[in-house]
Amino acid sequence: MNLTYILPLLVGMAGILQGGINRHMSETLGLVHALLLGNILVLLYTVLLYFGVVKSPEFFPDFFKVKAHLLTFKWWYIIPSICGFVIVLGIPVGISQLGAVKVTVLIVAAQMVTSILWDIFIEKLPINTMKGAGILLSLFSVVCTLKS
Repeated sequence: MNLTYILPLLVGMAGILQGGINRHMSETLGLVHALLLGNILVLLYTVLLYFGVVKSPEFFPDFFKVKAHLLTFKWWYIIPSICGFVIVLGIPVGISQLGAVKVTVLIVAAQMVTSILWDIFIEKLPINTMKGAGILLSLFSVVCTLKS
């Protein structure tokens, strides 16, 4: 199995681990402090990665390389950070109220619907029977999981 398939699996696992651990940390620190600590560390990791890419760009794929000045800013660049904030705040809150399984099923269903819409309207990729069936099955799993 190549890294292209392993990375999304790691992201999925990391999302639940992060949310679950943040929920437990919030019992001691409070959720806002847990998120602040986590995001300060994410900033540190990102700064280290940035300087690594700038100092030794040959070790990184083109996707990582600095291509424009940071001040080349468009208003919609804030959207990913808002999404990240919603994810980091929402998962521990959801897990504390619903449990990890229900939160995960809801997240996956929302991701599938959003990804289909993204593919259709942004990437201009058509929906096919298998994608449609996958969405329907994921929505069915949401109904089954939420009724349990």
